[in-house]
Amino acid sequence: MVDKDDSLERKLTYDGVVHHPLGGGSYVFKRRYVEYLVRNISKNNLRISIGAQPNSSPHFGTLVVFNLAYVLGQKISERIETIKPEIFFEVIDTAPSETRKIDGIDYQISLRDSKVADGCLGEYFELLDLLKRFTGIDYTVRRQRGFNSQQGIPRILRKIVQNREIIAPILDPQNGLLRIRVACSDCGLTDKNGINTKYYDDKIGSYCPEHGWFETYFDGESEKFEFNTPLRNLVRGIIYAADNQNVEVPFEWLRVTGSDYAGYYQEQLLYKVASLLGTPAHELPTIVYAPLIVDWSGAKLSKSLYVKQNAYRDLPPYLVNYGEFRNKHGEAGVKKMFEEVSLWLEESYKLFRNYSVYYFMELFKND
Repeated sequence: MVDKDDSLERKLTYDGVVHHPLGGGSYVFKRRYVEYLVRNISKNNLRISIGAQPNSSPHFGTLVVFNLAYVLGQKISERIETIKPEIFFEVIDTAPSETRKIDGIDYQISLRDSKVADGCLGEYFELLDLLKRFTGIDYTVRRQRGFNSQQGIPRILRKIVQNREIIAPILDPQNGLLRIRVACSDCGLTDKNGINTKYYDDKIGSYCPEHGWFETYFDGESEKFEFNTPLRNLVRGIIYAADNQNVEVPFEWLRVTGSDYAGYYQEQLLYKVASLLGTPAHELPTIVYAPLIVDWSGAKLSKSLYVKQNAYRDLPPYLVNYGEFRNKHGEAGVKKMFEEVSLWLEESYKLFRNYSVYYFMELFKND
């Protein structure tokens, strides 16, 4: 907590000089990072995966991730013309829209069942359409039902359930629960933390406080399953790895996500657990991490805080709301952001770092 002192002007100052000290990845990838990525792509069709929870207008972190995915696709295709990139937007519409405590247990209604996702996706599509126009790279949108309908998902679900005693304490170190769940088909209520979930070889049993017990089979009903973030990250990594390793699958996956999911998070919750389940870490798809956008204190600019707690009232609205960004800066602003992110890949030491909101306030101050 910062102490308040009425005798001092509480104003952040900076000299406007940007430094890029080398450290970590930037020591190795000072330049030619795209060339390194291209050397590790083995198929001509490349799917660049991005994801977002459509619970509000995209905020600045989402803008950075989407731009980075498109810039990356453009630069990869420029290096090797035979590689055809496509942006693949995984819509996380099973994330919670609202939570209710019933008999001491947290139940959630998802963004999908509350229809909140439907109301928010328009601005995501608008941003994707702009970036497609800049680059000529097409995009595909897939919701969680589509993701879970893939042929390999039932096999992965069975393996996860069979090994839950080993992996649940890693994925959920506080409670040791496997947070795989299914929403009630009558009311949409879902046991958020899997407190009452029962596990079987070919199905799980779920409890709805309003409509009682129901069962969901891995085969034939996999589209109904929902996961918390670490478990969804694991399932995605394993299914993408299987596609990459299968020579009969005509495309290869590469992921772009925020760097808040880098480091210890992936080491413990993805690479370690995937290896325990039989997918070696070296087979998992490459993940390119977008720089984190941080506030004045160095904390991540959080969409959840903005949506739920009305945070960041001191910041320009365009930093937390794409609609505001579009209204203030227009298409030219998105183009300027695209060009800025493009520099991060040409001089890739600029990629392996975080950026404060004040960096972008300076970048856009004259627009």
